[in-house]
Amino acid sequence: MERPVTSKSRGICRYYNTPRGCFAGDKCKFQHGEQEKLTPYDKNKICRYFAAGYCKRGENCWFRHIPPADPTANPSESLICAICMEEPVTFGLLADCSHIFCIDCIRNWRGQESSSDEVAFTHVQKKCPYCRTPSKFVTPSSHFYPGGHPGKAIIIERYKSSLQRIPCKYFTASSPDSRYCPFGHDCMYQHLNEDGTPYVFHKGVDHYMRTVACVDFSMKS
Repeated sequence: MERPVTSKSRGICRYYNTPRGCFAGDKCKFQHGEQEKLTPYDKNKICRYFAAGYCKRGENCWFRHIPPADPTANPSESLICAICMEEPVTFGLLADCSHIFCIDCIRNWRGQESSSDEVAFTHVQKKCPYCRTPSKFVTPSSHFYPGGHPGKAIIIERYKSSLQRIPCKYFTASSPDSRYCPFGHDCMYQHLNEDGTPYVFHKGVDHYMRTVACVDFSMKS
């Protein structure tokens, strides 16, 4: 898809092709060429979602992705996914873990369909594949933060807040007289009664998933 114009041009810059050049540089709001559709100002806009922690468009985003300054980061350290051994475009963060994963790699590894009966029964797919630190969900992030980093907590809370505005498909599909969600109070999606009040589950994913796994396992035995 062609990059759209996101700010109105003021016309053709009268200085860009002169010996002195355009002093405004990347901030110029005039076009630097008759064939140009985007001004330097428009081309160099910074993605606000990436700056906030997560841009879902990833490498297809129209705006610049500039990593935030982190005084604790080692600039020579490469960030490589521990599963595919490639540099992630979007990271999959596990709450208390410092291992690096692509969002798709870690989600695929934790997926129920790709797990054996034994792995699904023991719930090992809900842990880091390396350090086995429990993590009930994966947070997509445009930046990597190790366990304990304050930036990680901010990204996770923003992600959870965004999901809480989306109705849970399991809860919505259940009967009003017998509400159900396999994640219970650990679910990050919205659970609302018909009158708009929050519905509260008293048990979480460990209870509901263990119940389902035991039933499935006993049926296959």
